[in-house]
Amino acid sequence: MARVLYVSQYFVSGDQPGGVRHWQHCRALARAGHQVTVVTSYVQHKERTIPGEYRGRRIVRSTEDGLDVVRTYSTPGYGSDLRSRLANYGTFALWSLIAELRLPRPDVVVASSPSLPAAAIAAGMARARRARFLLEVRDLWPDSAVEMGLVTNRRVIGAARRMEHYCYRRADHIVALTEGIRDGIVGSGVVPAGRVTLITNGVDLDVVPDPTAPASLPVADDAFVAMFVGAHGTYSSLETVLGAADRLRDDPHIHLVLVGGGDRKPALMQRARAMDLPNVTFIDPVPKRQVPAYLARADVCLLPYQDRPLFAGALPNKVFDYLAAARPVLASAPAGELTRLVDTAGCGWNVPPEDPVAMADAIRRAAGDPADARARGAAGRGYALAHYDRAALAQRFVSLVDALAAAGR
Repeated sequence: MARVLYVSQYFVSGDQPGGVRHWQHCRALARAGHQVTVVTSYVQHKERTIPGEYRGRRIVRSTEDGLDVVRTYSTPGYGSDLRSRLANYGTFALWSLIAELRLPRPDVVVASSPSLPAAAIAAGMARARRARFLLEVRDLWPDSAVEMGLVTNRRVIGAARRMEHYCYRRADHIVALTEGIRDGIVGSGVVPAGRVTLITNGVDLDVVPDPTAPASLPVADDAFVAMFVGAHGTYSSLETVLGAADRLRDDPHIHLVLVGGGDRKPALMQRARAMDLPNVTFIDPVPKRQVPAYLARADVCLLPYQDRPLFAGALPNKVFDYLAAARPVLASAPAGELTRLVDTAGCGWNVPPEDPVAMADAIRRAAGDPADARARGAAGRGYALAHYDRAALAQRFVSLVDALAAAGR
């Protein structure tokens, strides 16, 4: 048994909206006999608010699902602007450091990036306390922020790059979320390929659906539903979905449903009202356990991305929710990992990114042949179970931690 310190600014359980990768990996570590302490922020990433029970407190410790969870302060209410995001990252890094200093010496430190400052603090903590360090990279930061135009200050970019390379050099091993991220890490020239392991997201078969979740949506019983479930944020091109809805307004049989929250949602709702779209419904964010109930009403699921090279390496968590629910996927993304998955699994259709006409045409064709849509959904679930079972992927993660713990003894 090893003492594992797991540092991630975002940590979502099945009872909250968002991806549950960290929760699943930590539970797998605990089931394997490790003593796991999680250091995370109590500011909810989707809503960017402080829950009432944490107000006025800076560090709160509790036991959740057999895990020792330490939740700390970070600034709430941040947006996509650099100043507020850096404040959020910086305050979590500070308070995570204070929390980590109060904990017993770990055998293995795991840090997930983003946020990069907290990962760098964890790397330094591992070195100071002679622990092994495992870095998980879920986003090539600052590359992605630079490509999206979110960071343009050269000093900030330079500082982030040095921090990134410090984390790479300090890591005894690195976990990459996608092939594109893995290739980017190796391409940095800082670490050899043998120190990087690909562990993707996967289907969560042990997230028990919430039986109290709504069984229906505010749409006609006979409607063909095209659904998006996920963050309404900077990366997703949900404007493309609204453009497709505009072109589908003459077909009362087709309805588009967008489930989730995010900093772009108010503007998207305002735009939908301005366009007077009767065939679009927005739903508030729902806990992970309720997602299957919503997807059960979907006939096709949407994955719209911006037309940027960055997203050729995207393989988002939500695609695995779609596949697990046996729903066909309509991907509007640059050719890359996601489009290859759709083609290989035969689980849906690919259309060019930011092309509302192509998206509308694909939805209309799917509505015209529901048997084909169901067959593609079934094919996707079968493929996901064979290649992306979260339990098997989590066990690979546990094996890496086991190896690092054994090497440190």
